[in-house]
Amino acid sequence: MHEAQEEERRRIARELHDRIGHGTSVAHQQLALSEAYRATDPARASAKIVVVQQAIQETMENLRQMTSELHPQTPVKNLEKSLLDFLEAVGDDSISIAFDVNGDESWVDPRVLDEAFLILRETVRNSLTHGDPTIIRLNVDIAPHELIASARDNGRGFDPANARRRGGVGLTSMRERAELLGGTVTVSSEPGGGCLVELYIPLRGQAGGPDDA
Repeated sequence: MHEAQEEERRRIARELHDRIGHGTSVAHQQLALSEAYRATDPARASAKIVVVQQAIQETMENLRQMTSELHPQTPVKNLEKSLLDFLEAVGDDSISIAFDVNGDESWVDPRVLDEAFLILRETVRNSLTHGDPTIIRLNVDIAPHELIASARDNGRGFDPANARRRGGVGLTSMRERAELLGGTVTVSSEPGGGCLVELYIPLRGQAGGPDDA
């Protein structure tokens, strides 16, 4: 009973952090950009306010879904489109983001796509919030038996050991989501050396794939 309660608390913490925390973080960031552009580029400032409104609406919807027996949102149907929409929403002209998806998403169960999206979104959000990068490279490779993704930035970097000791919810949530799918999240970084996050998720394989040979 105690273990079941602990696991449920961890699940709720992940959902709050990744679904509710994300929206508020985006809204806060875009409000700051709107204020920065207000005097020099009013049109861009107004566009940022539109993103703020969208982020708040998404957060409110996620909160309604969570409070309705804590059901998660509808699973992601297209990982590439969801990531592109997210990157467009948080985009800044001062940051170059390269993004590439290879493989057939039909090989991936919708729940796996959903979890992969949340992990990668949190990775980019962490980079933008804490890393102060000028370049982020995001790559996703999908095969019938595995999904492999990586996100690399040239930001200020950090000591992963210190992050673990501080008990950061973001990295813990990313690792737990991957582990629940039998996968892993590996973080490589050092102060001043940028950050690399690698995601691996094994897939069961679809008809005609290696697992069915």
